[in-house]
Amino acid sequence: MAIQRTQKKAGKSESLTIRLDPKMRFALEFVARLNGQTITKVIERAVTETADRTKVDDGGNSYDAANWRAYWDVSEGVRAIKLAMDENTHPTFEEEEMLEFVRTHWRIFAQDQSLKYLRRENIEIIWPLMPKILDIWRETKASPDRSKAASMMQNALVKAGVSDKIWAIPKKSPPSDLDDEIPF
Repeated sequence: MAIQRTQKKAGKSESLTIRLDPKMRFALEFVARLNGQTITKVIERAVTETADRTKVDDGGNSYDAANWRAYWDVSEGVRAIKLAMDENTHPTFEEEEMLEFVRTHWRIFAQDQSLKYLRRENIEIIWPLMPKILDIWRETKASPDRSKAASMMQNALVKAGVSDKIWAIPKKSPPSDLDDEIPF
């Protein structure tokens, strides 16, 4: 069975092309006919039911284990970060590299270093640029120009009207002479 995935411009739904042998095609049409459903609805329900039962194996209690719904989000970037953060979802090298980048620049992507509270607005602005940003980061992270990727993200956020008061790296205050004194 070959699968081809194409995306519609509207963003509401995606098209999936699959190859079925005649027996499977008949079985699918038969179920749709008896249930008074479209073929698409039969497939959607079968996939949803299977996905609901499929749990992430974390070595613990499978009853409490997460399924796809724990990772689902309307934002592609939020979904990608959630999946990459859980080693039990078997992230790829590229996903691990992206997560390293997100952790390095956590102030832009999250409210805290643990990435527990993600900044959805920032992620939605930056995510379409991520392939280019990651390329720049790979090229410059060991060079004197290593802040180029961060600057690119900051410029995109400012251009989109997001205040830097939320994500800017706090500036360190200059040391004062009082820092050296011992209080009595």
